[in-house]
Amino acid sequence: MTETTADNTEQVKTMVASPLLITEIENKYKDQAAKYNAADLQFRTLSSTWRELGLSAKAIGLLGLLAYWSSRLIDYDEYSVARINPLWIARKLGYAKRQASRHTKQIQELLLELHKAELIKIVPDHVTKTQTVRIINAKDQANGYCKLYSPTIRAILDQSKGMATLYRVAIYVAMRSITFENTNATMTKTPTYLATMLGLSVTTAQKHLVWLRDHNAVCWFKLVLDNDYHTVKYVYSDPVNAKDLTKWTIDHLIVQDPRMKHYIAKVVA
Repeated sequence: MTETTADNTEQVKTMVASPLLITEIENKYKDQAAKYNAADLQFRTLSSTWRELGLSAKAIGLLGLLAYWSSRLIDYDEYSVARINPLWIARKLGYAKRQASRHTKQIQELLLELHKAELIKIVPDHVTKTQTVRIINAKDQANGYCKLYSPTIRAILDQSKGMATLYRVAIYVAMRSITFENTNATMTKTPTYLATMLGLSVTTAQKHLVWLRDHNAVCWFKLVLDNDYHTVKYVYSDPVNAKDLTKWTIDHLIVQDPRMKHYIAKVVA
């Protein structure tokens, strides 16, 4: 079966699928929304300047992980990860010690890519043979910044292993950089859009989006749009923003304002 045939088969299955009831849409992430609303959530901020620098997806994913591992330096009013090295990072990616050593060269190259882009500063410690990584301008008022929530990155790390983890975190970083919590934190962009942001093929972006959905690292609804092509579309949010995602989906399914175009024909998952 070709990729085109598989896509067509998926669309046909989706078109004939029974729609979710409003109560099913409301209840899909009800418990999750309540859990996160009650929690004191940790997050890190990350400057959005990476979007203009042509970085590799793996470097962007590593930047997201460095933010997750970082702690705040009061003296410098910035975040840093102290006394690490490429081997430490490889072990954090789930590699056994012998496997980890094979990936240290690539990880060091990714660190240098971020350093040259002036997104991090590497301060070597020649005594301990480690380095402190400082994240530059994490709360970038001029160019904008995004929030990366610790529970979401932890969910990816707990269930993922190896360099694929960097792609998955990169997609999460990209999604967070184009969602805005002061309006509605639903991510409606296509896999093609995310792939372009990260310099990935659409197939690769789709593959890792499927992984994020299947491992409950993100919240999502699967829609059939109300157009001539019956377009199948996924919309996403961070689990922290599941309430926003549910509201957005219902608001666009039940259009109460007659001036608004009907957008969603049905929600199927």
